[in-house]
Amino acid sequence: MLYILTALKCEAAALNGIRGEVIVTGAGGRASDRISKIGLKANDLVLNAGICAGRNKGRGYLIDQVISDATGRRFYPDILFETDAEEMPLTTSDKVVTVVEEGMLYDMEAALICEEALKVIPPSNLVIYKVVSDSGDDFPSPKEVTELMGRHSGEIKKIAEIMSGLSTEKSYEFLPESVAGELKLSQYMRNELRDIEHYCVAAGRQDELLSILDRMRNDGRIPVRDRKAGREVLDEIYSRLR
Repeated sequence: MLYILTALKCEAAALNGIRGEVIVTGAGGRASDRISKIGLKANDLVLNAGICAGRNKGRGYLIDQVISDATGRRFYPDILFETDAEEMPLTTSDKVVTVVEEGMLYDMEAALICEEALKVIPPSNLVIYKVVSDSGDDFPSPKEVTELMGRHSGEIKKIAEIMSGLSTEKSYEFLPESVAGELKLSQYMRNELRDIEHYCVAAGRQDELLSILDRMRNDGRIPVRDRKAGREVLDEIYSRLR
């Protein structure tokens, strides 16, 4: 199933006829709650389309890196197809950004979408397309947002069609199942470990993750004594890979 996620109704209004199910998540933190209720499955596809702040008003971009301003975590959607759209990194902030840097886009949802979706689906099943609507201080009206998204609806529909035709059988899991047992992971923590694996494959850092685990074994920190210690190890791995 392809889900097209927009934060605002005025964004979704421009996507009539697009392939897949359009869902309005709400802005900011509301997106996490809405996504968690969708019931994503491992072979589902997610396309997040919406507006953002940036330097080049009216331009559309595929997002190749998402940075959470709140946590410092980075996510790497694995774009497996060619389009005419330029790629650009994006920072998600829980506050309205009023000063934008060259070479960076800003929104309030993408990192939250990544955090929820990548617990279930691989990065190749997630695509983020953002249209620059303002430079941080000249916010558009809902009507202007719909018109702006409408000018990019052809590209968004093209991306949706391409995604629907992609194979979703590629595996991003390379760690042996025994690692979850060594760390005494709960199911939620297992999903987090899968998220780390997905990131490492997309970023080409599999050997780095394996090396981190080997050093922890050599230091006697793995296997862990209990789930709390597993939580600490998992958090440290996140920190080292940032």
